[in-house]
Amino acid sequence: MINNNVDDLSRFKKSEPIIVDGKVTFGRWTRPDWMNPEFVASTEIMLFQVDQNYAGRPDLIAQNFYGTPYLEWVITMFNRPLNPIGFPKAGSVVKVLSRSVVFSNI
Repeated sequence: MINNNVDDLSRFKKSEPIIVDGKVTFGRWTRPDWMNPEFVASTEIMLFQVDQNYAGRPDLIAQNFYGTPYLEWVITMFNRPLNPIGFPKAGSVVKVLSRSVVFSNI
């Protein structure tokens, strides 16, 4: 049963809920294949040079590319930073999935 009470932009939208003592929660999130660079056509991946305005702000990158800051998890999870705190750093290059890939899969 898919949880329809989750926001449409949530990474848990297609996840099964876990109900414990009447409270709804989710287990470990598994990254879907559409977020794996090995399964995505290179034409669907853009490169973005991070400047000071976007440093540590994947929400601003998501706003810029997807029109909403709530898809910051897509930017972060697609790039798989070793340390997500302060991601991305100024001067780094992040990979950004195309709008068509993201919106056809969430």
